[in-house]
Amino acid sequence: MGRGISLVVVMASAHVAFAQPKSEAVPLLGAQPALSVSASTGFVDDVVAIDGDRVGYVIADGTNAAALHIATVGKPDEQIVDISTVTLQPITLSFVGQRVFVTGISDGKQVAALIELANTNKKKPPGTALYRLGPAEHITVITRDGKPRVAVHRQTDKTGTTTHVVELVAIETGKRIASGKPLVIDASGLDKKLDFRVNHWSDGWTRAYGIKAGEWDKKEDQKAPDQEGTFDLISGKLERRKIEDLFDQKRRFTALADAGGGKLDFLRLAPNGSGIELWRAGKMRALELDQKLTDYDPKSLQGFVNADGSGWLALKVDPVNADAVARKRADPEYFDIFKLPADGKAVRKARVLAKGVRHRFGVAGEQRFWLIERNAGFERGGKSLTLYQLQ
Repeated sequence: MGRGISLVVVMASAHVAFAQPKSEAVPLLGAQPALSVSASTGFVDDVVAIDGDRVGYVIADGTNAAALHIATVGKPDEQIVDISTVTLQPITLSFVGQRVFVTGISDGKQVAALIELANTNKKKPPGTALYRLGPAEHITVITRDGKPRVAVHRQTDKTGTTTHVVELVAIETGKRIASGKPLVIDASGLDKKLDFRVNHWSDGWTRAYGIKAGEWDKKEDQKAPDQEGTFDLISGKLERRKIEDLFDQKRRFTALADAGGGKLDFLRLAPNGSGIELWRAGKMRALELDQKLTDYDPKSLQGFVNADGSGWLALKVDPVNADAVARKRADPEYFDIFKLPADGKAVRKARVLAKGVRHRFGVAGEQRFWLIERNAGFERGGKSLTLYQLQ
């Protein structure tokens, strides 16, 4: 066992039904812990990676130390390697066979490295950074042409313009696959050469979405209508699509720009607060829960959307919601976990009692989710990480 960490492996036990009186706040419903870790020094950082029964996480102190821990469900031992020479603030972890690809922040920029885990090469022992990337604005693991790749996005600011360039790297070797084409935009997001105004990004900033200005039609002696455009910074190609509904296009572009982070797939509270929106590939559908949304604190919403439009979300019960106020009795503060089908209602699958506690939520396949219990008053990491198995 490593210093500054305690590891507890918990095996599944008896099923607990949801039907419980509100006065009996059962600590856990619908799931059982499969693995739990806590930090005796520092904190469990916000990055977690799951590969089958392997769980990768980081213990850090925010200033001097960051250690990657590899635990296995059902086993008491874990592997620990130092990643502080790569980053003291990791932001993503990805398993690559017997290695882990780590991205993080260093001096305000993103950096990355592929970290060796296998103990088969004396020249490259566990913890060795096999290659490094960055600094860059964004370093993102993406899927391109059906293969996992790393997109390295850099930008150069000059008076009045910003040049965006992305290179594509093989995640297994760090070798460059493509250097990409530049996109030069002004403060309003306009690339004057393409007459294309950027609204939002996706796929590790390899794709820019916006409006392509209509060109002058000499035959008709008038300007053609504007079109939606997607510029691929790897191929340098600009695809165009007719705008069928101007109102819908403006609404979509506003939501996608607000989402930020280079994402087309996300969950958010509807602008009027009346429901939850699921966005997949830049398109929205209203999401219906099998529970009353008014029972929850809308600010607690967290979730993930899969490639097929299914996903997960988590919401925390507002103990003094309208119904509780009417009953003159506060509800238990459960953190509720829902699974989202590709269509239909989201179904509540588990409840974790969380009185006075905030959690960071993540998923691990179709039957597991994880929670990091936040430290009071601290927005990074937390005191413990627990992996749960749905029953």
